[in-house]
Amino acid sequence: MASYHRVLDAFDRSVNLKTLECDYDIHPWDILVDGSRWDGKIRLIGFVDVFFLICYSGESRFEKGIIIYKDDGFIRDILQQTKVTAAELGLEVTNKDEIVAAREKGREPILERYFKFQSIRGSLDYNIASLGHEIGVKTRYDKTELKKYDIKIRKGRDFAMKKRVRRGVSQHDLFHLMHDAIRLGVVTHAELVGHIVGKAIGGTTVEDMGSKYFEAITGARSSQNLVLAGDR
Repeated sequence: MASYHRVLDAFDRSVNLKTLECDYDIHPWDILVDGSRWDGKIRLIGFVDVFFLICYSGESRFEKGIIIYKDDGFIRDILQQTKVTAAELGLEVTNKDEIVAAREKGREPILERYFKFQSIRGSLDYNIASLGHEIGVKTRYDKTELKKYDIKIRKGRDFAMKKRVRRGVSQHDLFHLMHDAIRLGVVTHAELVGHIVGKAIGGTTVEDMGSKYFEAITGARSSQNLVLAGDR
């Protein structure tokens, strides 16, 4: 099997990118994926817009893994381009009340949001529910591989690690987006304004700062497959 770094490279990702938020080993007893535990070493590699959970052996020998999408704009685009509905995958709309309120008050329609992150005070876990699929060194994925994942990650006791893990598996709010603009220098003024306006009406930004890496992952409009940018 190849190194998991080669798998990341298939997605135009690297642990050396500035958009990296966390890169940690997670103990098998500290994580559940759809209620099940993975055997072996588990690596959590989080970026601004997505995160990867990778099971590996040795130094970096890839065994299996999944990608989880954090950006609702990406999720909506993937569902639209592959003609798969959220209901088919069991994805829940997390902003139903905002959508209904906007419609009843005659406001601009609000786009659906699907990514769910919970960190309840006093709870030991981060809970994430979102769209994802299994990964490998291949650059094409059938749309039937898309699914909803429910993930629980133990928060841990190390404050620095806990903070980085949270950033790696959660969406970025306005404060963090502004911090990213300074740290990475890739968020435009228009994107910041769009984020502010989006939050004001209960929506979200369509284009996250990492979208250039995943603009093609939604796949060809007439294809059954998801096509990665590296395959063009």
